[in-house]
Amino acid sequence: MSLEEAWNFRLLGHDPSAAWGGGSLVEVHKGHAFVGAVGGSSFNSAEGFTAHDVSDPRNPRKVFEFLAPPGVHMHKLRVVDGEILYVNSERLAGERGAAGRAGFYIFDISRPAEPRQIGFRNMPGSGPHRFGVDNARKLAFFPNDAPGWNRRVIWTMDISDPLKPEVVSIWGLPWQKDEGAGVGNDPHPAETACSLHGPPMIRGNRMFAAFWGGGVIVIDCSDLRAMRLIGHVKWSPPFVGSTHTAWPIGERPYLVVTDEARAKQNYWDSQFMWILDIRDETNPLPIATFFPDREKYFHRGGRFGAHNILEHIPPDGPFANKVFLTYFNAGLRAVDVSDPLRPIEIGYYVPACPAGQTAIQSNDIGMDERGLLYLVDRWGAGMHILEFTG
Repeated sequence: MSLEEAWNFRLLGHDPSAAWGGGSLVEVHKGHAFVGAVGGSSFNSAEGFTAHDVSDPRNPRKVFEFLAPPGVHMHKLRVVDGEILYVNSERLAGERGAAGRAGFYIFDISRPAEPRQIGFRNMPGSGPHRFGVDNARKLAFFPNDAPGWNRRVIWTMDISDPLKPEVVSIWGLPWQKDEGAGVGNDPHPAETACSLHGPPMIRGNRMFAAFWGGGVIVIDCSDLRAMRLIGHVKWSPPFVGSTHTAWPIGERPYLVVTDEARAKQNYWDSQFMWILDIRDETNPLPIATFFPDREKYFHRGGRFGAHNILEHIPPDGPFANKVFLTYFNAGLRAVDVSDPLRPIEIGYYVPACPAGQTAIQSNDIGMDERGLLYLVDRWGAGMHILEFTG
């Protein structure tokens, strides 16, 4: 059992009950943390999500839980316009998901300790995976199956009325197009499968998206109904696929990209964090990588490799040019990307391994309006509330 490791982070609070121990994604709003559960996906817990009062970060407490209906995986959630929570409803693989309803739930969280379901939006195939919400633009982006496309593509929705989301466009890579029904309903694609992972995001008139086995995409989204591919880069093979997140560094012409480590196998020389140069948008180029000390973490058990980042790299302020990266058994890493050619680690937090857990599996990271960070683990350690002191 490993002990806590901390550099430039201070632990304020811990709630092992978050998502029944196994968290997938965390959103914090109005002093409450909402945590989607990985459920049976690499952890033996309930499917659904939990809500926690974190107004006192030193004493977080669970105030609500929602159990998913049979056949449904509910592990991704996003706050919409301050009063609404979207929660995905992804059908479980195979026969287990036969009775599942694909789409997303709509909850009223005007009273955040008492979420109340007020709607459901049906979607085809297996349902959306890691979706994104742009509250400023009143848009949501869903990786989802669609007729005529192979695997998941970008569903852009107008959420001006969050109770009645409307499809603006469905867009995929040209080589995903299929004249027939397409290949869908695949919640666990192979590393080589070209399938949107997400979430896509917009900066200016450009959209950036990570396609699982398909690489990183730069899209002209000046007209959301007629989006156009501008640039594309793919490094698998020779590297393993599972490209997870692509996010710009403030307003600079660089992207931070992660390749998700999978549960099947750890790779000594793959599935880490990349920096991409997009000064020439038609030819995005990898220019640097980052990964923690492999000798220290590789053989600890569980996944060793990148997963997600805090989806907020502002152009100024105390968090400018700082990337907070979850790295499964290497915990949370803080990386300074001021010089994109030389990412430098400036802090880390690896939670203590609880009894009965063989390794930490840090899965996602969120932030509240106070600048506090919320780290969730997918293997039983729950949620840790942290202050970055670097």
